[in-house]
Amino acid sequence: MSSQLTKLKFRIVFCSSEDNEFPVTQLLNHGPHSTGWQSARFQDFPQIIILQFIAPIRIQQLQFLSHQSKIATRIELFTYLPENPSSIPPLENFKWNRLGYLSLDNNEKSGFQARELKSVYIDAQALFLKVSLNKCHVNKYNIFNQVGLIAINCLGEELGNAKAPARGGIQPRLENEMEFDSATNERLKQLSVAKERALENEDFDEAKRIKDAIERLKSVGYELLMLEDRKRNAIANEDYDSAKILKIEIERMRNAVLPPMPDTYFAPVQQSSHRPFSGGPQPLGIGGRPSSRPQPSQFPPPQQIGDMPNYDQFERRNNQLLPEPKSKVSHDEQVIPTISNGRAPGQIFGGEEEENLPPNLDNPPEPLGVQQAKFADPLLPILGEDLCRRIFSKTWQFREDGLGQIQNEVSRGPSSQIFGGTDNSNIYSGVLGAVRYTIGDKVSQVSLKAMGLINTLFNSINPSRAVARGDVPEHVQNILSSLLDKVGDNNARVRETAEQTFISLARSDIVGAGAAVQSILKPMKDKSTSQKHIIGRLNLLDNMVKEFQIDNSYVPFQPVAEYALNGFKNTSQDVRNSAYNLLMSIYACVGQKLQPYLADLRPAQQEMLERGMQDIDGGNGPSVTVSQPPPRQAPIGVSKRKNSNAQVNNFLPFCQFCGKKDAIFANEDNLDIHYWKDCPMLVSCLLCNQVVEIFDLNSHLLKECELKNVMSQCPRCKEAIHADEIEQHTEEQSCYAAKPPKVASRCPLCHEDVDPGIDGWKNHILAQGCPNNDRSNI
Repeated sequence: MSSQLTKLKFRIVFCSSEDNEFPVTQLLNHGPHSTGWQSARFQDFPQIIILQFIAPIRIQQLQFLSHQSKIATRIELFTYLPENPSSIPPLENFKWNRLGYLSLDNNEKSGFQARELKSVYIDAQALFLKVSLNKCHVNKYNIFNQVGLIAINCLGEELGNAKAPARGGIQPRLENEMEFDSATNERLKQLSVAKERALENEDFDEAKRIKDAIERLKSVGYELLMLEDRKRNAIANEDYDSAKILKIEIERMRNAVLPPMPDTYFAPVQQSSHRPFSGGPQPLGIGGRPSSRPQPSQFPPPQQIGDMPNYDQFERRNNQLLPEPKSKVSHDEQVIPTISNGRAPGQIFGGEEEENLPPNLDNPPEPLGVQQAKFADPLLPILGEDLCRRIFSKTWQFREDGLGQIQNEVSRGPSSQIFGGTDNSNIYSGVLGAVRYTIGDKVSQVSLKAMGLINTLFNSINPSRAVARGDVPEHVQNILSSLLDKVGDNNARVRETAEQTFISLARSDIVGAGAAVQSILKPMKDKSTSQKHIIGRLNLLDNMVKEFQIDNSYVPFQPVAEYALNGFKNTSQDVRNSAYNLLMSIYACVGQKLQPYLADLRPAQQEMLERGMQDIDGGNGPSVTVSQPPPRQAPIGVSKRKNSNAQVNNFLPFCQFCGKKDAIFANEDNLDIHYWKDCPMLVSCLLCNQVVEIFDLNSHLLKECELKNVMSQCPRCKEAIHADEIEQHTEEQSCYAAKPPKVASRCPLCHEDVDPGIDGWKNHILAQGCPNNDRSNI
């Protein structure tokens, strides 16, 4: 039998972009619940991912599992092997060796339901691998022009360590890893090894029994995967009774298909090719330094087939598949260009989280390290050494417990053993200092406890200006910054609590509404520019305007209005909805003063806002209109006009562009397909495939299209003309001179004049039928 390949471990050192819901770190963990990486929306191509291996290696096979609809047209591969691996130059100085490319199918034959697994056999030495994904295949499900990979598998061997693996080694199978849960995958690997050993001993009866066991386990593998999903959801919802029942059912099914077998062929596998880096070289950092953290074995020692692992063993293994906050990235999983290297206030604990069983909180935490001692020094006279050691502990349970102890002492008031007799300003300095270094914690329990401590402090001691002395202002500024990070957190409870805590600080005299608004309007840090963070800030401003009004000493009009308008131009529907709510709140306060700021918006966006303003002026009041976002947005930055009929249950759902009514539009996917293929008021840009309104196509080609640089505007007809044709076009002067916008518009499809306003466009496209509109017959 030919020798098998080793699965090579890597880290990701560069990614040109990532969707916040599908970060590139997902490529580091293969499993049935891996969602994989997707590029950010509407990015330039190619999209680049650079992998670094733990040591120089020889790559012999690469496997790419593509997303089912967000598919690159082709993937180009490059390698780099520095002359001295201990001294690595900056990424921009790498001299890449191009290996070639592989093309990906557009997946139309499967109806975008299957994922393509692409394998390529190469023979190249490398320390770094660059994966370049070229322009995406266009389809109705990829409306944001993204590319995505579910998994990357690299197979080969370390240079200088090319010893052939044992015969029983198993080549990693990416498709199996994605098909079953981790426990089932582990069992299948153990069975495969046992079958190989039985064949070596020519024990064909036993080999047949094991083969049958493999088939039985695969037959229930998908159902086990679903049960594991349900169990994880039950645990996440703290429904432990259901989780216990599901655990018993999972064990019953496993035992039913895998009766006890002799352990003759189930001895531990020696030098199995899929065991990563046990006893091998330690992973190198970017600077070539070895990682100080030992690498655990990927798979536990094989067990007897009849022995089921207990609940704790299952949970420790399956927890690897649970979605975790993106900030919780181990040293080997850091993504240098896309994750900020700045140190957040809550990330000063100086080491990895403890991953063992919960500690005994009655025992003292570890002593303060050098860095922790520097931060803790001002707090020691107020909180004492034990509390400071808990606050700055590497173990999150100690940090949570320390905050809980402080909360109890604050609640006791003058009878507190720690704070009794202490000046209020010193209490604020000590408590807010502890909050400052924990409120940005990666662990949600710690962050939430820190937010709760702020409310307890405010309720116990009035947050007046008298306490805002010493280190308090500096602590408060850092706390505000951390809360602005948390309003974009993936955890809904953390987001909501962060918003409430921020508003509480804005109400207090030690911060005030004016300072709170200024902190929101500050430029966002790189790691806080996700859509959720932008939405969080817009929602905070909306609440501030509702509570403190606007155009006063607390909430300035112009910067807040401009911030809202920038959000209203965002390509994300959810961001635009939040910006719309804020603009309606502003209009409810200042009225027509907002109107001049709307001049730069597209006509459809202006009309949407005007309808919302009319609702406010008509007596519905801001409490009704502002709370309702605008109608559902089209798939790619296409503005929509608000129509209150869509919210009346007695009316059929309809397209807000062409007015077509159809019951199937109640399903948003059907409505998206209508926008993408059928709506006669919309058109797909021939350059970037973005769907835009026909009357806005010229503006899109000249200002918004990703390929706008190849277009020019004719000075005579004002239409967008390709740069290669603009000279001939202007010399011929065969086009019609453009008329003023108030007199007529120009159709970009048939180049005829259209009556001004949206009614003129509807008449031209829907009533008369534009002769060059392929979608006219709906």
